[in-house]
Amino acid sequence: MGSETRTRARRRSYQATDFGATAVASSVDLLVEILMRLPAKPLLRFKCVSKQWYSIISDPQFIINYAQKNLKPLLGLLLSGRKEQLVPYPEFSFISIGGYGKTGRVPKFLTIPKLEIQDFCNGLMCYSKPHMDAPQFTSYYVCNSASGQSKRIRVLESPSSKRLMAVNLAFDPSKSPFYNVIFVSETSGSELNHLIKIDIYSSKTQTWRPSTKGLFIVPHDVDFGNGVYWNGAIYWYHREKNSLAYFDFEADCLERLQMPLVSQGSYPMSFDYFGESGGHLHLVGTCRPGTTLFTVFEMEKDRSGWFVKCNGDLGALATTFPKMVTPRHSRRYLFSPVSLFRGEKEEELSIVLTMPGSVVQYNAKDKTSKKLCDLPKGFIFNDFMGQGFRFKSHQYMETLASI
Repeated sequence: MGSETRTRARRRSYQATDFGATAVASSVDLLVEILMRLPAKPLLRFKCVSKQWYSIISDPQFIINYAQKNLKPLLGLLLSGRKEQLVPYPEFSFISIGGYGKTGRVPKFLTIPKLEIQDFCNGLMCYSKPHMDAPQFTSYYVCNSASGQSKRIRVLESPSSKRLMAVNLAFDPSKSPFYNVIFVSETSGSELNHLIKIDIYSSKTQTWRPSTKGLFIVPHDVDFGNGVYWNGAIYWYHREKNSLAYFDFEADCLERLQMPLVSQGSYPMSFDYFGESGGHLHLVGTCRPGTTLFTVFEMEKDRSGWFVKCNGDLGALATTFPKMVTPRHSRRYLFSPVSLFRGEKEEELSIVLTMPGSVVQYNAKDKTSKKLCDLPKGFIFNDFMGQGFRFKSHQYMETLASI
């Protein structure tokens, strides 16, 4: 009797489970609410469950709603920088944030031979590699690293008669499931200026077009190697003029944005990092090498000016990480901000720093720190990083966007 009772109980349990699954499947609204709460990578796999699930997860409005509800959690950083000679590919290293990748789940694209990352933007990556059939040509791809989906968007002869200055992605999944790619190339140049041409690729139309404003004249020292997309424009740092040059997609024009005005003291402030996080554009200014003071600036949404988000002092880190400071007779602090990102709460800011031997995460609100990893093998920390050399980092996150 006991065995029969258990069998009937199991049958009722199976029937109840099946009824619950059927109820969920028959209610599209309930199914959407459940799917909306899942991480991006499993959702991309769940497209294969059924035609209904594929339709829901691929729907442009679902992608927008998902991005608005899930505020682009940062999973890791891709760090690149000067390396020792004879160090083999790749020229970058993946650094986990919040435990992602600790069990070996690092992005698969790290194994692509001769890959060169051009840009990362909100979960999409643009990269290049030699053309598989003709090494004198370079192929350019856009890739969703979470799904593995990629698409070749352009092939250029290398070296080209037109010098390629920048390749940047413009993508905000909370506003649109589509993305743009811009190629900035030099048509002529001098010791003072570049004459540049901007070509724009639209994933919505799957076509290229030149900027309607024609050619642009820009100073020779604009740092096109580090572009940041925010609020409908791509920004590049112009160190000599202490400004940002930016290309506005809606206006289809190139403009200039002044940097914050800071007082000049014994150790003048330099801007060591600028980037986007949580829908905001940030700058990190430091007074190296003589102090450990830093300031985080944030840009107003309408680009009307900068305001101070927070001030801080990294001096306490020198006790935990003694390699951060040189001997007392020539006391200098050795560190470089390479990324900034917001926490779950609006006021939480974390700064990622490189220093001799270590990569460290510093919480600017509660003034705590933790070591993320050793400085990747082969990477060199330059004592004179404030004089032009810096590590470059890309924020790694996942998106549902189709390529």
